[in-house]
Amino acid sequence: MKVISKIFNILLVSVVLTSLIAAVGSAITKKPVLLTVIRSNSMYPVWERGDMVVIDNLNLDENISKGDIVFFKAKKGSLATKGWIAHRIIGGNAEEGFITKGDANKYSDQESDDTGPIERKWIGGRAMVVGKSPMVLDKIGYLSLWMEEYQSNPLLLPGFALILGIIIAIGELKTGKKRRKKSKSKGMEQSLIYFIGGLSISIIVGGTMISSGHTLNQSYEVSEQSQGVIMGSDVGILKVGDTVSRPLSEIKNEGVFPLIAAITTNDKQVKLSHNKLTLSKGQQINAIYTVNAEHPGKYKATIKVGLFYPLLPSSLVYFFAKKSYWLALISVSIVPGLPLIIYPFIDGKMRRKTFNVIRKKRRKFQRDFQI
Repeated sequence: MKVISKIFNILLVSVVLTSLIAAVGSAITKKPVLLTVIRSNSMYPVWERGDMVVIDNLNLDENISKGDIVFFKAKKGSLATKGWIAHRIIGGNAEEGFITKGDANKYSDQESDDTGPIERKWIGGRAMVVGKSPMVLDKIGYLSLWMEEYQSNPLLLPGFALILGIIIAIGELKTGKKRRKKSKSKGMEQSLIYFIGGLSISIIVGGTMISSGHTLNQSYEVSEQSQGVIMGSDVGILKVGDTVSRPLSEIKNEGVFPLIAAITTNDKQVKLSHNKLTLSKGQQINAIYTVNAEHPGKYKATIKVGLFYPLLPSSLVYFFAKKSYWLALISVSIVPGLPLIIYPFIDGKMRRKTFNVIRKKRRKFQRDFQI
């Protein structure tokens, strides 16, 4: 029974961590990563709403064949409003576009919607298969679907993180005496529980902040003689000495907690109307950026708008954000999970048990491999 229990715990922890990593990865890349939750029954009986599917993320040069179930996001037509879709390839090719259809649908997407063939660049991945069957985790995605339905509530994810911490703390208080009487190896298990719990809280908090921020990439050119237009650029070609201002974005706090907004850029010729500010509930700021054409050349400015929970002083958050958005994100995210992560090192008995187990494991490893 102990072996079965340990295997179950390992699998449970693996699924939870993988799901969290997949959620954060999807927020960063804006496409499904590792795993994705199924939101409709259009591919029944291959999978159903609430199932979680393992994804094989694809590069543009990888081949796609008829019969593959692919994840795509249409850029035009009625399907463009439906986000990421998972349907089967039933025809077409990479040059002319693919014809797609849900197994449970009567008609193909191209017959039932005003969307043409699916372009290869719209496809971000395909269902990973074993033999001919996709790898599906039944019903595991329902928690994610439930959370999405209530994502307009700004207290949901922070509240979920808090509840997770409280559950771990209560479990420790109720069983603390019993655990202290058990074998020393339990010290390592307790330490892992705290560490995984704290890490989960930090990942959840970080994921909410990633989803609220956004990035603007703006290519432009500075010329000594002429002005002009560059496809896809709001700035275009500027003449040395020109100054151009453009709207950046509408920054709004739709939650109930104050938020720290940190706006940074990697281009010294770009000046921002706002760099650091604290937004109260419902507050909205219309930011702009100004390009001062000083030095001839071609440039690609990246402007990052990050919204952070006020878990650190705003000046410190902005200092980190200027160095790197990810440094600021990690620094803020780690704060709520840090007490659980470091507790095993603060509690004397747990620390000694953990280090004893580590030393024993290391000596056993050295003996086994004669190091």
